[in-house]
Amino acid sequence: MTLDDVAVSGEGKQFLLLLRGEDDRVLPIVVDPLQALAIASARSGETPERPMTHDLIASLLQVLDAEVVGVQITDLREGTFYAVLELERGGVRFDLDARPSDALAIAVRTGAPIRVEEAVLEASGLEDDTHDAGEGVEA
Repeated sequence: MTLDDVAVSGEGKQFLLLLRGEDDRVLPIVVDPLQALAIASARSGETPERPMTHDLIASLLQVLDAEVVGVQITDLREGTFYAVLELERGGVRFDLDARPSDALAIAVRTGAPIRVEEAVLEASGLEDDTHDAGEGVEA
């Protein structure tokens, strides 16, 4: 999937991450304003004067020679999305429980692929017939 957009709705009171699949299904994930800002600024290539938390995590992973091999949105329970940050270091894989917004903020900074479990897409994904393919930015 790609991070297609960071959007604002509800008169500027609700922030959404819009993930888009190759089949043009869109998965909206509600995030708080600070997470939306962290993701949008990294996505646009802005470099903050001081590192944000996600920048620090990406730097730590680099120093520790660990690679983010992926982000997986794994579940949706009672309106809450769950995610895993997939890391690899020295041939050993680590799956860390993470909030989707944190995992996606790290994926944007590291270029890691984003995947979503089919059951999550079936439960919460939206069809978009109006989208021109290829406009998303791969995260």
